Amino acid sequence: MQKIIHVIYSGLGGHANVVFPLLESNVLANYEHIIVFFGIETVLPDYLINAKKIGVKTYTIEKKPKHYLKPFSEFKNILRKENPHHILIHSSELLIPALKFRKKNKQVKVFYIEHENNGTKEFSLKLLSKIALKKANAIVCLSNEYKKELLEIYNSKTKVQVIPNGINLSKFKKINTENQNPFTFGMASRMIPGKDHTTLLYAFSIVIKKHPIAQLKIAGNGDTLNEVKKLAGKLKLDNNISFLGLLNETEMITFYQNLSVYIQATLAETLCTSILQAMSCQLPVIASDIENNKILIINNETGWLYLNKNSDDLAKKMLDSIEFSQKNNEISYKARTFCEEKFSSKTMAEGYKRLIEQL
Repeated sequence: MQKIIHVIYSGLGGHANVVFPLLESNVLANYEHIIVFFGIETVLPDYLINAKKIGVKTYTIEKKPKHYLKPFSEFKNILRKENPHHILIHSSELLIPALKFRKKNKQVKVFYIEHENNGTKEFSLKLLSKIALKKANAIVCLSNEYKKELLEIYNSKTKVQVIPNGINLSKFKKINTENQNPFTFGMASRMIPGKDHTTLLYAFSIVIKKHPIAQLKIAGNGDTLNEVKKLAGKLKLDNNISFLGLLNETEMITFYQNLSVYIQATLAETLCTSILQAMSCQLPVIASDIENNKILIINNETGWLYLNKNSDDLAKKMLDSIEFSQKNNEISYKARTFCEEKFSSKTMAEGYKRLIEQL
């Protein structure tokens, strides 16, 4: 049986939301899978629990910022021990030792999966993209738009394949509940500068002037959490807002299922898994009108787009979602259908299967 090693970030992020649905689909069941968690954050316990549940071996490599020799050596030892046939690197510096391993093991294929928005990439990730485009067996992009952006920046002879993220539709689904009272908005993301919680909070402060019992639930953790909490206090939102912290997958599903409307206030995305999960749970979604959100949100059809960084426009969309609930039902039904047709985990897994077996 051939082995596949998946290298993913140890903390909260989109990597695990690709790999676990991929493995749960069973499309690649005829391979042995190993997950290597890598990053400056301690591996999330929920990741280890999920891996054990589906019978996947795991390794954890911790690193310190700008210290690579030790993690590279650890990964090299893992590769020697496991001797994989395929290595899938999700936006990680471990691409370097993977490519070195392939030099001595010609049967090995190395694939690099792009997750980071091209406009916000740090220097190290830009360098890794450049190296991958020259030396990897193939690059995976999450959308045609991302592929176009990448090839405009770098010349490449390497195969670039588009495989969108997929959602486990049997997990992320609607439950039969009455309309939430009070009306509840929600957003889930890492708390980082690229997520626009500031615009969201200013918009929500406008909403509660007209609907004083409306609620906002924010899931996630990160560097900007404290300043977002301070802004909530300044805007006197304490009675209407809940900060839920880091949620595991089961808690995330419950989170979506108990919202009225999902909001993705963000300045940069590649292909947003949180939007897809919300749509899969048959939630109406309001998102900033950045280019990569437009891949998922067809305005007034599968959701609503607001003018990026514009709290007044976001507030208008939020107020409309409260006051025109019948439209919410139409939007949410189309959103779920859209996910079923284009963004299931099975469709994603079949894309990876073709990539692995055709090269």
